[in-house]
Amino acid sequence: METFTDDTVVALASFLAPCDILSLALSCKRFGDKHGTDKKQSAAVREESSREVRQRTDSVSLMEVAACTILFALATENERNALPRRGDESWIGLYHEFLVVFRMPLQFDKLAGDSISHDSHVDTNRNLHIDKARVGLMGPWSATAICQNIMRAGKHRVSFQVNHGGDSPNTAVQCGIMRPTTKDISFINISGLDSCNPASDDLSRFSLKDYEMLHNDNNVDCCLFNTHMGIGIIPKKWKKWKESELAAMNLDEHSRAMRQNNKQRFNCSWMERIRTTNFKIEMVLNLDEGTLDVYKNDRRLGTLRSGLVGEYCWVVSLVGLTGRADSAFNVSISR
Repeated sequence: METFTDDTVVALASFLAPCDILSLALSCKRFGDKHGTDKKQSAAVREESSREVRQRTDSVSLMEVAACTILFALATENERNALPRRGDESWIGLYHEFLVVFRMPLQFDKLAGDSISHDSHVDTNRNLHIDKARVGLMGPWSATAICQNIMRAGKHRVSFQVNHGGDSPNTAVQCGIMRPTTKDISFINISGLDSCNPASDDLSRFSLKDYEMLHNDNNVDCCLFNTHMGIGIIPKKWKKWKESELAAMNLDEHSRAMRQNNKQRFNCSWMERIRTTNFKIEMVLNLDEGTLDVYKNDRRLGTLRSGLVGEYCWVVSLVGLTGRADSAFNVSISR
């Protein structure tokens, strides 16, 4: 490799996945520490970070140059605008996130609640195949499926295809957006029934470290459209205040905290109950304008929420209606 120029190394690195570029950056000083970055400081920051291939660097290494070059060659102007760099964020990590957000198929990366599972089937060779883009509810309790693609700016579109399978729906579907989580919330026990509903449960302990800084009075941690009831649901803030915390607050703080403790249900003129067994809900999140628009079977219904600020990811929350499981029920996610 010593016979190759830096330009040649960058060109060769363009054929590698982000995780392989990171491995190459860690392999020797020339690739990952060319300009004298403090190794101890870089290692400490990498350990502190919770994102998979994201690290922060004090100077641009050769592999950082490679990742930046590849990113600008592949991404359109709109895609680059939708993925702004956070401070001195690693270009390798940003390249990885670009592929996840804009190139790889959407899937439900995290499942929270015992009664939810990915769709699976066994082929003719008795091999088990798991479809992470499709989930089903196997019990009467609420459960949640989260797509971990973090949307930080720009316009993003998603499609949720709902198939009940039976003559009448026995599962309520709530779809929309929620704050990204950094801690694993899979199979958490929130209410004693291993259930999870981001519209009513306190998930603040799983959210971003700078959660409090992201939040303001006009913002929301979760915004869902309940298709069965034809209503919107917004918890202004996930944090649920304890009685001891409320007692220590002044009147204004107490009033604000009490509003945060209650999820807000609302109706818009365009909202309608969806009681059919098969339908498609599309959503368009425009973080430049702060709006979340809803479509049903390719027909625009209206704007569910405006004034949105910060980062979000797609989410589906499922609630059993009849107390029995429906093996034919499933919800799939796609672009």
